[in-house]
Amino acid sequence: MIKKILLNKWTKKIAGRLIIFGDYKRLIRPYHVNLMYFNEKIGPEKKPNVGDLLSKVTFHYLLNYKGIKSLKAKRTIRITFIGSVIQFLTADAVVYGSGFLFEYVAEKFGKKKLKLDVRAVRGPLTREKLVEIGYDVPTVYGDPAILLPTFYTPVISAEKKDFLVIPHWKTVDKYIEMGYPVLSPLTDDWQNFINEIASAKLIISSSLHGVIIAEAYGVPAILLDEVEKGNLFKYQDYYYSTGRKEFVRVKTVEEGLSVPAPSLPDLERMKQGLLDAFPKDIFK
Repeated sequence: MIKKILLNKWTKKIAGRLIIFGDYKRLIRPYHVNLMYFNEKIGPEKKPNVGDLLSKVTFHYLLNYKGIKSLKAKRTIRITFIGSVIQFLTADAVVYGSGFLFEYVAEKFGKKKLKLDVRAVRGPLTREKLVEIGYDVPTVYGDPAILLPTFYTPVISAEKKDFLVIPHWKTVDKYIEMGYPVLSPLTDDWQNFINEIASAKLIISSSLHGVIIAEAYGVPAILLDEVEKGNLFKYQDYYYSTGRKEFVRVKTVEEGLSVPAPSLPDLERMKQGLLDAFPKDIFK
């Protein structure tokens, strides 16, 4: 039994260095830059979470924007982009705009003793946790999804919806049954996801990327406080990165419709900081 447990730990450690986030169909390519993102398809319709999908989309847009034509590198490199994925790393990596999912996972992550080359993080809470562990972290903040307007211009409906609800994927049916206009965060069509957000006057969302994309495209967004495990860490991380220690959050859609629409943050300086921090040097 002890031998079996040790073998399992050893094989998991080796697998973590050879594959991308447990997906045996996605091997780490030696002497290439490997994007670390989840490709899991979930829910009854088996579709990816939009944040995971946009990690790949934004990465490739930025490669083109920076004139990078190959993923070849002088050594094997892993890089994180959009999402709360730092705690899932199992080998040394470059961090660009990612964050922790919850505050308490940081201590456990620190025990892995990985080498991180941090260029930017999602927000000051993630930076604080990484600094506590012992990493050098610049004060460059921003989820790379805020860069999407630089690359993609949405198709906006002539008649905008008054509001749109983006709930947690597990509660999409509940809000549809309640008669609200709903946009699922599970999708394989990221352009339509952005088009729908840009075609609304207000977004009420428990999806973090529903909020981020809305604000990036100039649509006011309110956080629907139906968040994972009731933990606001990743949401606070984003809001704090924009200088907002206080932000509107509501328990119901009706409450969201009854409060004034929040002011939009000015993301231009943050966007430029992210563009400047892009790790072009890691590519061959």
